[in-house]
Amino acid sequence: MKASTWFLILIAGSFTGCYGDRILSNLLFDKYCSEEGRTGQFIYERVGLGEEYFIPIPKNRRELVRVDRGYFIDNDKLLIDEKRFLKDFVYSDTREILISQFGPIYSYENTVVRKSDNKVLSKKIFLVNEKGWLFRQSILWVAVGDHCPEYRGNLVVKSESKTFYKDLIDNTFYKK
Repeated sequence: MKASTWFLILIAGSFTGCYGDRILSNLLFDKYCSEEGRTGQFIYERVGLGEEYFIPIPKNRRELVRVDRGYFIDNDKLLIDEKRFLKDFVYSDTREILISQFGPIYSYENTVVRKSDNKVLSKKIFLVNEKGWLFRQSILWVAVGDHCPEYRGNLVVKSESKTFYKDLIDNTFYKK
């Protein structure tokens, strides 16, 4: 073979080795993001909470900083007592599930479960494409990538993005 042929094979092989994972992961990611029910926030049952579940919102700034923002509902007008809430409900830690080695692409899921009957009241699922080994390693060793449904490369692409990351507890519970 001529030297020019070897050079083309070397260039093509280098390109595929460096960017093939990213190209394939982007194709898979687009497919996953467009599948109905693969991502989003799913509210199966809204639950009304009685007065005993709520505590006054701290007026002191120091105390307010210590409050878990995830327990505010009704446009931050009400604060659920976390200890009381956790007696009857489980808000799961984020569960990471690998759905593709290419990228890799992960699915992240949170759920709210009622303890009395183990019923899943709501869940939210989003995907992250880490965009291939070259991309991950090249940004100061920080894992970055595209998120679905919210944004791609930190650019908002869907109008529902602001409500998607609004906490699941706020969308599942209300005051009776």
